[in-house]
Amino acid sequence: MRAFALLPRLPVCLSAGLLLAAAPALAKDKKPIEFHHGVAVRYGTVKLNDTYLQDVFGKQNDVVKVEYAIGFRLFEFGLAAGFGQDLGFLQTSDGVASSEHDMLTLFPLEASATLRLDFFNEQWFVPTGRIGGDYWIWRENWYVPDGSAADKARTGGKLGWDWAAGGMLRLDAFDRKAASELQAQTGIDDTFVVAEYRQTYMPKGSSELHFSGWEITGGLRFDF
Repeated sequence: MRAFALLPRLPVCLSAGLLLAAAPALAKDKKPIEFHHGVAVRYGTVKLNDTYLQDVFGKQNDVVKVEYAIGFRLFEFGLAAGFGQDLGFLQTSDGVASSEHDMLTLFPLEASATLRLDFFNEQWFVPTGRIGGDYWIWRENWYVPDGSAADKARTGGKLGWDWAAGGMLRLDAFDRKAASELQAQTGIDDTFVVAEYRQTYMPKGSSELHFSGWEITGGLRFDF
């Protein structure tokens, strides 16, 4: 009689047993949240809109940047620092280049939020888009004759913002054996070749240098 009394409860017991048995399998199949850190080194070309800077230092200038990013598979937050230095020549009152040197040094600092279209495991190409804030520290120094009391340098900082679009080519997809060995030896999960186009906007004062412009950079990135 007791066995017959348990019959109404049998479906419930079976359901609970099946759920308990399936739990480890479900946990195993569930993909973990892909939290990552990334370090990138990029080099490229900057073109500033300021006509004075173009006349003295050239229409395009070089820049190198180091970036650190932290985030998840589809979104990350990044910080970057850059360095650029160009040598030009002072202009005469007639706008003609003289033989006296003028040097511009830039230290771009950036904070950005990036959207990564990384949908699949080992996706070989990952498009990216970002928006961020900028603070550029700059210094211009020029030739002054010995004994002169004239100023020989000026410095400052400029706030602005930028947007960028680019992509990351995952090298692991082309040599999985080498990628596995690199991960085992160094902890690097993914290696990318990166390229990016960036447009920067900064306010222009009546007597200030103008650092709005565009840049194209490329380099290597390591995620771990």
